[in-house]
Amino acid sequence: MAAESPRLAIIGAGIAGLTAARLWQDRGLSVRLFDKGRNIGGRCATRRRDELAFDHGVPAIAATDGDFRWAMRRWMMGAALQRWRGSMQGFPEDLRLFTGTPDMNAIPARLGTDLDIAQRVEVARVERAPEGGWHLHDADGAALGRFDAVLLTCPPAQAQRLLQPGLNAGWVDPAWFDRPVRMRAVWTVMAAFESRVASPHDAMVLDGEPLEFALRNNSKHERTGGQESWVLHAAPDITEQFLDHPKEAVVDDFLAALAYHLDTTLPRVIFARAHRWLYARAEATGTSEPDRTTTPERSLFDPETGLGLAGDWLNPPASPFLGVQSAWLSGRDIGQRLRDWSRRR
Repeated sequence: MAAESPRLAIIGAGIAGLTAARLWQDRGLSVRLFDKGRNIGGRCATRRRDELAFDHGVPAIAATDGDFRWAMRRWMMGAALQRWRGSMQGFPEDLRLFTGTPDMNAIPARLGTDLDIAQRVEVARVERAPEGGWHLHDADGAALGRFDAVLLTCPPAQAQRLLQPGLNAGWVDPAWFDRPVRMRAVWTVMAAFESRVASPHDAMVLDGEPLEFALRNNSKHERTGGQESWVLHAAPDITEQFLDHPKEAVVDDFLAALAYHLDTTLPRVIFARAHRWLYARAEATGTSEPDRTTTPERSLFDPETGLGLAGDWLNPPASPFLGVQSAWLSGRDIGQRLRDWSRRR
């Protein structure tokens, strides 16, 4: 009698989790993803209000890795990605930016096609099963199932909380979380205007206080409605100084900063909201230059327990626009490890 195929649970349906799940399921294996959010994709996100839409997480995608470029070409052939040809100021001349079409949600939506995803479900407990494998439970204590392997793609602080019993019991390696990286918070402001903002550029690097980037969202490919809409991003250092600032004050400060940088009076604001991403960017904390001669450890996996970690924080991107690439590479790496592990079972 043939052995039953192993079941995989993935906590977090961001780019890393979706990429790993795609590799696992395409091999004919059983996988279920759990995500506490309303939408999949993590920061590959779009906020909607009536006819307005704002890519308020990852504003655009760049690539430096050949394999990731190939993945991007597949997304383009599937009409989920297009080159952003807006006018840009302050970016490297050779930088090519791409955006999801018709919004940034299109990329995770394509990756998540036909996957079993439980949304608005928060995994609160991960326990070793006496018979082997893992039991998952939600915040109310309800059982979410038994799985042979569990992959956590949530931010490291959340993963460490879930695995704290295992760290205490000795079946999770504490070195997994002893890494020279930290997650940084970022404030973003979404604003729509009655008429066009007097800026010759659609995307600007500002490097000032409080704004790091300002982007005209409606200049991206296939954005509908035509309403003038902008997304403003703060630098992590500024965000952390004002982490608990009231959202209304953040909106006022950001709009005033945009007007100052453009040296203009902004048109009447018809919509504005602030959003705080607590785990927006993975940043290396080491003081020395990384070793470029070795392949980075993009994921972590213990074949004895079937437990793994993945996410952009395991290979921190050098630019905010490379975060999706880092997450995808981590998800592919752990997906390949899991496939090899399943063959040896």
